[in-house]
Amino acid sequence: MRLPIIALAAVAALGLDCGGAHAGRGLSTTDNPYCDITTYTLRDLPEQAMSTLDSSGHPVIVVSSSLLNQTPAYGRFLMAHECCHHTLGHVQRYHEGFGHVGSQPFFYIAPQLKQMELDADCCAVKLLKSLHETDSIDAARQTMTGFGAEPTGAYYPTGIKRADNIDKCAAGD
Repeated sequence: MRLPIIALAAVAALGLDCGGAHAGRGLSTTDNPYCDITTYTLRDLPEQAMSTLDSSGHPVIVVSSSLLNQTPAYGRFLMAHECCHHTLGHVQRYHEGFGHVGSQPFFYIAPQLKQMELDADCCAVKLLKSLHETDSIDAARQTMTGFGAEPTGAYYPTGIKRADNIDKCAAGD
């Protein structure tokens, strides 16, 4: 779940907020083998991937089609990661919290974002490991290592922290 406020704005701009049968009309979708959630692709997505709910409350995932084409193994990790945000309840929790924290919801949820990212990474690693897709786990580790001591997004863990977390989760049962 990348920058929730940006994600919501981007998804709204995509037309996913119109709900019902018209939600996402005209957008490309991709098969997401990790969950039964409509997964849209967008070439000029400002983030690598994002998870949210449409205006009808249905879960959706949006992934950069450029990233999927350029680095398919990492793209598969991202799709699994975004599925995990939904299955772990992160997206629903974020949307429920929006109405209860006043005019600055991001201020209140920002401290939780680091742990949510680490949890979604670990969930994705376990899912991919169960499917014997170790190339996707390796691609995620390499991508996170590339960030080094820098955060991987606003209010997100550093690349080192995420790479270490991926290793720890991959080593576990």
